[in-house]
Amino acid sequence: MSGVLVSLTEQSLDQTMEYLSYMQLNGFNSIFTSLQIPEEDPQELLEPLTQIGRFALGHNMLFMVDVSPRTFNHFSLQQLKDSGVTGLRIDNGMEIGEIAGLTHEWRVALNASTIDQAFLDGLRGEQANFASLEAWHNYYPRPETGLELAAFQNQNRWLQSQGLTVAAFIPGDGDLRGPLHEGLPSLEKHRHLSPFAGFLELVHECFVDHVLIGDLSVSSWTMQQFQAWNEGTVLLGVENQRPSHVWESVHHNRPDIARDVIRSEEARQHFSGSILPEHTVERPTGALTIDNDKYLRYCGEFQIVLHPLPADERVNVIGYVAQRDIPLLPFLHKRRLPFRFLATTSYCE
Repeated sequence: MSGVLVSLTEQSLDQTMEYLSYMQLNGFNSIFTSLQIPEEDPQELLEPLTQIGRFALGHNMLFMVDVSPRTFNHFSLQQLKDSGVTGLRIDNGMEIGEIAGLTHEWRVALNASTIDQAFLDGLRGEQANFASLEAWHNYYPRPETGLELAAFQNQNRWLQSQGLTVAAFIPGDGDLRGPLHEGLPSLEKHRHLSPFAGFLELVHECFVDHVLIGDLSVSSWTMQQFQAWNEGTVLLGVENQRPSHVWESVHHNRPDIARDVIRSEEARQHFSGSILPEHTVERPTGALTIDNDKYLRYCGEFQIVLHPLPADERVNVIGYVAQRDIPLLPFLHKRRLPFRFLATTSYCE
C-alpha cells in the first residue's frame, strides 16, 4: 500500500482535493493527516477533515489521522467517525488500556519506533484486537533528527515478526510541508534522496509494508516513476542520449551478476548487425554503454556502469543515468528489477 500526507491548513481545500484525486488515480490508496499540529486552530479543521473523509470513503481509501489525548479536547471519537476517519495513529500519552479498547472499534497505528515487547505484552493483557493494530513510524521535519538505517531495519524486522504491518514516510520533491520545508522523511538518509529511491529502499531493504509521501506533492518526474512502477518497471532518466536500439526495451540484469556493471539480459538477444566505434570515452558510474564491432561476439552488449571504468576502444558510451537516479542502480543490480529509460535532455556535443 502507498499513500499521501495532506495538511488541513497549508493548502486550500480545492488544492488538496485536486491532489488527492490525482494521486488516487495513480494507485495511492491511503491518506494521512494530523490533528495535533500546535500551530493549527482546531476550529478550522473539521470542514477539511470531513471533505477529505468523504473523498476517502467514496474511493475506498484508508484515512488515518494522527491523534493524542489533547486531540480529544476538541474532537470526539464520534465526530472523527462521522468525518470519515477510518484509523487513528497514536503517538504517545495514552494508557495501554485505552489503546486496547480503541482496537475493537478502530484501525489503530502505534509509534513503530517506540514499541517494545513489554508494550505489546501489555496490550495482549488488556485483550487488544491485534488484527486492528499496525506500526507507523514518525516523519521528522527537522534535519538531522530522522531515524538511523540499521536500527530502523532491525525494529521493522521485529515488528513484522510480531504480526504487525509497518508504515513509514518518504519526502516529496514538489511542495514541501512547513514549518521548515526541508522534507518529511522517516529515515534521515532519505531527506535529500529522490522520493522514488527512498520508496524502493523502504520496500526492498527496510521491511516496510506501507509507504507514504510526507510532503504536499511530488514532481512530474517522480510521478512518472511511480506510474512506471505500477506498470512493473523502474524508470531511469537518461542524459546526453545517443541513438540506440536499447532505449525502447525493458531490461533486466543478468542472473550471473557482475561486479562492476549491470548487464542487460535482453539487449544482445534482440540485436544483430554492426556497431561502429564511437564515443569510446571514460565510463563513470551511471554511464550507459554498448559494445561495438571491436568486441567481436560481444557486439551489442548493453551495460550500466556501477564503478568508474577507463575508456575502452571496444565500448561506446551512449548516455548517462540522470544523477538523481544513480541511487536506483543497486536495486537493478542485486534485485534484478526490470528497468527502462526516458531521455531527460537531448544530446549535444
